[in-house]
Amino acid sequence: MPDTEPLEAEIIVHWIITGRVQGVSFRYFTQRTARELELAGWVKNLADGSVEALVSGPGNRVEALREKVTIGPPLARVDGVAEEAIDPAAADLGEGKFEIRY
Repeated sequence: MPDTEPLEAEIIVHWIITGRVQGVSFRYFTQRTARELELAGWVKNLADGSVEALVSGPGNRVEALREKVTIGPPLARVDGVAEEAIDPAAADLGEGKFEIRY
């Protein structure tokens, strides 16, 4: 029997990322990493200086993105990532690829 990776349940999470996360290519870093992990969703800057993201995909891949986002790109300083699980029926994921929203 061939070794196969177990299927991970699809999850959707909403994040608010705080710290020095605007003006440091944070959204582009998040988009690039999410696309590499084949996740759906979006990321955008908020008026208070934080970054908001909605992420959908297999739980292990979402967690991998969370680990990367917690560190961020080289010029960023992440102070925290507040996470909330989202009901799939209420999620606005856009067109199914990970995008930057303005």
